[in-house]
Amino acid sequence: MKRYLVILTVLILILTFACSKKKEEGKSMEQIYSEEGIPIRQTVVEPSTFRQNLLYNATLNGMEETTVQAMVSDVITRINAKVGDRVVKDQIIVCFPQNTPSAQYEQALTAFNSIKTTYERMQRLFAQGAISQQDLDNVETQYKVSKANLEVSDKMINVRAPISGIITAMNVNPSERAYPGKDLFTVASTNGYKAVVMVPDTEITKFRKGAKATATWLDTTISGRVSEISLAMDSSTKAFRVEVAFPGMNKKINYGVTAEISIEILTKPNVIVVERHQIQSNNGTKYVWLNQDGKAVKREITTGLDNTLAYEVISGLNPGDILITEGLNLLTEGAKLRVIE
Repeated sequence: MKRYLVILTVLILILTFACSKKKEEGKSMEQIYSEEGIPIRQTVVEPSTFRQNLLYNATLNGMEETTVQAMVSDVITRINAKVGDRVVKDQIIVCFPQNTPSAQYEQALTAFNSIKTTYERMQRLFAQGAISQQDLDNVETQYKVSKANLEVSDKMINVRAPISGIITAMNVNPSERAYPGKDLFTVASTNGYKAVVMVPDTEITKFRKGAKATATWLDTTISGRVSEISLAMDSSTKAFRVEVAFPGMNKKINYGVTAEISIEILTKPNVIVVERHQIQSNNGTKYVWLNQDGKAVKREITTGLDNTLAYEVISGLNPGDILITEGLNLLTEGAKLRVIE
């Protein structure tokens, strides 16, 4: 008999638990929010600095960048570097034949060797007192002229890097014929990046030299400043040229990429700033939600400056107010709140 009583008691407990669980599962979200509170995240309002930026797209080049052009018309015999190689100033990068007609290198070399021999002989004779200073000076002048001619001819067939840096572009190949004025290669210094943005006349008055700027490419951002502002409008683009310098080298950003350039045009310290998505509006009236003693309270605000991402709040909020930042769409006046950390 006792055995049956135990089994009956267990069955009653199971049924009671199942019914209570079913009743619990049957609650609506409104009932759960009413009992436990609407889940929200919040922050304490504090004064900060409002920043207004303008965005542009521009190519990131080397802070100092030079493209070298051919001075002769002939076939390239050798290329001593490739894109990405580090080079030093005056390093030979592209070579043309020594017998290139327009360079006249072989003639210049023969003339130089001849006058060099004569000059060295005249120096010995002068030291022995066999010739006058004037005779030596005349030969020395010929020697210097011949040496300068040889150096010019040499630079025409042995094209050198004008600065130290990285080869960012190689526009020719060995055995390819080049012509005067053809771009051969580009060298960029490794001391930073430079971006040029074209600013319309409606915005140029907002710019100032030294203003903070950032450049973002993929997930990497670098910081810099406005380094130069043109005083005259470019007649072809109808815009003003503004240069932005970003010092330092970042291995994640290659030269030549197109980055988003953000330039700071205004800062206003010690104001209350609220992100755009934390502000709601109704019939032109803006408001935010506050947490007051665990209850949701709607607060009307007046905004001032905006930068598309955030607003300056002129009135309606005070330092120390607890601003609700997430869960806004579920709120009603006086609703119970549950803060999620």
